[in-house]
Amino acid sequence: MNKEKRVLLLCQHFYPEMISTGMHMTELFSALNRRGWAITVCAAQPSLVLDGEGGRVPKRILYQGIEVRRVWSIGSHSGRMLQRLLFASSYFCASLIFVIANARRVDGIVLTTNPPFLGLLGVLAKKLFKKRYLYIVYDIYPDIAVKLGVIRRGGILQKIWDRVSKVTLACADRNVVIGRDMLELVRGKLANDRHGRIRLIPNWSDDQVVFPVPESTNELKKEFCTGFALTVQYSGRMARTHNLEPLIEAAEILKEESILFQFIGDGAKKKMLQKMADERKLANVRFYPYQPIERLNEALSMADVAVVCLEREFTGLSVPSKAYGIMAVARPILGFMSPDSEIGRVIAETGCGIVLADPTGESVAAALREMIKDEDRLKLMGEKGYLEYKRKYTLNVAANRYSEAMNEVF
Repeated sequence: MNKEKRVLLLCQHFYPEMISTGMHMTELFSALNRRGWAITVCAAQPSLVLDGEGGRVPKRILYQGIEVRRVWSIGSHSGRMLQRLLFASSYFCASLIFVIANARRVDGIVLTTNPPFLGLLGVLAKKLFKKRYLYIVYDIYPDIAVKLGVIRRGGILQKIWDRVSKVTLACADRNVVIGRDMLELVRGKLANDRHGRIRLIPNWSDDQVVFPVPESTNELKKEFCTGFALTVQYSGRMARTHNLEPLIEAAEILKEESILFQFIGDGAKKKMLQKMADERKLANVRFYPYQPIERLNEALSMADVAVVCLEREFTGLSVPSKAYGIMAVARPILGFMSPDSEIGRVIAETGCGIVLADPTGESVAAALREMIKDEDRLKLMGEKGYLEYKRKYTLNVAANRYSEAMNEVF
């Protein structure tokens, strides 16, 4: 019924860049297209394509009924700070031109917080072209940048950035947040009469792509985990907000036990973590690149215990949504995060794992020993997470809720 409703998605990452935001936006808007929404995507050239094919993606492609337009950009999201800044800035400028040229052809706009100032284009489209917009908040800026030390607390840049963030949130016809902790922070940035415009829609995992794979048929587990009785896995970005160091320290404490510590992915902390493992000569720690989306279910199913983490000080500023993929393969979670965080609450409410608020090598090793000593309990944790996932965190559930929110707005 929504075919007449044409929506423009501004998102830096989209298919074939099936990493993090790119994967989530590709899955979500493919599902929305199947629900009748006519979608045009304005994206940048991919920084990382998992199928290994090099070269640039065509400027215009049709993907599952979605028109994907690639605008000009330089730099790389996976490079150093200057490269990332160039990538974000050039994409913003090119998207600005795209919005001015195409805003009249669509009924509404959906934006994400990546890159941080992208929401300004929603404000611009609303003021100049009377277009409504829905703003998906994945990260809260400038708060994250301040805590990372990228900008100075109380400085002029923080004040300007904070003002821009509040204007973008206030002008949005709907703000979608992905966690209860994030909801509280966003409310604090808005006047009370704007609170009714916020929708809480958690992230998801696609149960058509990610599902439990038995050990007997898991070829990746046979290839990567041979020689160890148990596998403790971290899969995803190893960013500065992720407190993964205690996992290496725990691996040193448990190096005489038949436990593999497996890191899959990339990010700012990867080289540092590899150095920690090398200096300790840890044969029980292994690093692997991101696995293709077609093998994601196998990759996540390798874990006997899966780690999800977020430094306590970033609670509510971001939500580690990889937890839903872990729940989708029925694996127990070891969480390094505040119990008050969204994922910390989910773990406690479902009983699908254990939360360590301030992990150390010793406390992680002790928690792992506690978790793995009872195989039945470990399996039960995974099953509890899986049942809650099927009820609340599938792509189908999320797409229905986004479609409802978009119908309210557009």
